[in-house]
Amino acid sequence: MILIFNIIDLAIRALKMLILIRIVLSWVAPQSRNEFTHLVYELTEPILRPFRMLIPLGSMRMDISPILAYFALNLIRNLVYRLLLF
Repeated sequence: MILIFNIIDLAIRALKMLILIRIVLSWVAPQSRNEFTHLVYELTEPILRPFRMLIPLGSMRMDISPILAYFALNLIRNLVYRLLLF
C-alpha cells in the first residue's frame, strides 16, 4: 500500500509542479510557444479545463483555475493517504 501511495503522491507532486511552471510561464512569456511551453500546457490543460468550466472567466482578467486545481490535488492526495494507509 505504501508503494501505491508513493506513486500517486509522486504523480500529484509532478502535476502541482507543472501547474506552478505554467503560472510562471504565463507571467514571464505569455506569447512564447516553444516545445517546453507547449508540453507544459498540454499536460496541465486537462486538469485546469474542468475548473474553468465551473467558474467561467467572463470579464475577469485573472484565471483562478490553477489555484483551484492545486487545492483539489492536495485534497485528492490527502484522501488517498487516508484510504490507503489507515
